[in-house]
Amino acid sequence: MSPADHLRDGENDTATPVLMFSAPGHPDTLWSDVKGKVTHSRQIAWEGGIAATHAIHKVSGAAEVRTRSLELHFSWNFGRAEAEAQSGRQLRLYRNRPRYGLILPPGTGVEFRIQEKSAYKFVAIEFEPHYVRRVAELQHLSGVEIIEAWDYNHPLTWRLAQAIYEECESDARQGLLYAETAIAFLALHVAKSLSNVAPPRLLRRGGLAPAVLNRACDYMVDRMAENVSLSEVAGIADLSLAHFSFAFKTSMGIAPHAWLRRRRVDRAKALLLDPSLTLSAVALLVGFSTQSAFGAAFKRETGSTPAAWRRSRLS
Repeated sequence: MSPADHLRDGENDTATPVLMFSAPGHPDTLWSDVKGKVTHSRQIAWEGGIAATHAIHKVSGAAEVRTRSLELHFSWNFGRAEAEAQSGRQLRLYRNRPRYGLILPPGTGVEFRIQEKSAYKFVAIEFEPHYVRRVAELQHLSGVEIIEAWDYNHPLTWRLAQAIYEECESDARQGLLYAETAIAFLALHVAKSLSNVAPPRLLRRGGLAPAVLNRACDYMVDRMAENVSLSEVAGIADLSLAHFSFAFKTSMGIAPHAWLRRRRVDRAKALLLDPSLTLSAVALLVGFSTQSAFGAAFKRETGSTPAAWRRSRLS
C-alpha cells in the first residue's frame, strides 16, 4: 500500500471544516473556510508543548492565523500541492514539493490560501518560549527571539520531526522519555540555528557526577511502571534537558530512554518466569502502555518475543 493509499483509509466522505494549523485545543485560527477530508489526528503533550499529527485526504480554502507560541510545521506530500501563504509582505508558494517545513515565532500572522492539497500528512509542534529557553540553557536571557523560516530543510530537523511524527501516531508507544528526547533536541537545534543568541556548546561537557547519575538512575528505576518524562529526570539532576541527555550518554554510553528500556526488559524477564502473570500484566508492571509496545522493546533488546522467551524458560 502506498502512502497515498494509507491516507485514504477511513476518510470521511463529507467535506467538513478543517482546523489544521495548530494542535487540537490550541486554536490560533482567526478565521477559516478551509474544508476537506481528514483521515485522523493524534497528539502527545509534555510540560512546555504539544505535538499533533494530521493525515489529510484533500483540503481547499483559506484561513488566517496568528501564532500564540513557537510553532513548527512539517508536511510530507504524496499528492497535489497548490497553495500560497502571505506572511507580512512576503508571499510564499509551495507547489508539489515532497516535503515542506516552516518555523513560526509567537505572534506571527499568516494568511493561507489553498487551491488544493491532497494526500499528505503533517506534524504541528508547539513550544512554549520558556521550554525552548530552558532546553537551550538561555533562561537568564529575556530577549531570545526565534527567526521566522519557510521551506526549512535541515536534514537533522527532518529526522527529528519524523521521529516525533511516529511517536504521535503510536500515542508515544516508546514512552515520554523517548519522545521528549527527540522533542528537546529539535528545540535545541531550532534555538541554535534560528535564534538571535548562541546556546552553550554542550558537546564539550563531560558526564554526570556519580552522585547525580545514581540519583537519576534510581529515580527512573523507582518509577519504572510510570510514563517518566525527560523533564522529570533532568529536573532531578538539576540540569537542562539537552545537557542532561548529553551528559547521561557520556557517562553510560547510551541515551536515558535506551537505558530505561533495558532496565524494564530486565525486570520483565523476572516477571515472565511467573506463569500466573499475563503478558499484558507484565507490560503494565514494567511501564509499557500496551502489550505491542512491550513486545517491540523486548524483541529489540533480546531478539525474541516475550512469549517465545517465556516458553524457552518454562518448558
